[in-house]
Amino acid sequence: MRTIGTIILLLMSINLYAQNLAECGLNDNSELTQTESKFLNGYMNSEQRKGFDFTGKKVLFITGKRGEGIGNKSKYFDYVKEWDKSGNKIATWVVELNDDEKELIEKTDYDVIVTYWVKHLSKRRKRIILNELKTNI
Repeated sequence: MRTIGTIILLLMSINLYAQNLAECGLNDNSELTQTESKFLNGYMNSEQRKGFDFTGKKVLFITGKRGEGIGNKSKYFDYVKEWDKSGNKIATWVVELNDDEKELIEKTDYDVIVTYWVKHLSKRRKRIILNELKTNI
């Protein structure tokens, strides 16, 4: 009886996970929906999130081997959905910012940078990205 209950709970959680993911990335608005926030808070482990809570946040997505491209929310979630089909996760991280960088990114209307498919985001590349944002303020 206990085993059946465990199996039912597992199946229900898998179904909820799939439903939540299906509702993610439906637009490119940088502000995450409640569903997207909840999904990312669960999708990334604590090391990847660095303690960050995505609830109600605006995200700048960065992609490319060395972080050379500005991504977008719908493409990010398209990758997540595609890899999820085979039970895998994409390479994704929250980028830690120092106080000056946090102040700059807040002026750009973003709360955090999330990378995907980035092998290494150097301090120099991060500075270039933030300076590009600064010139567009």
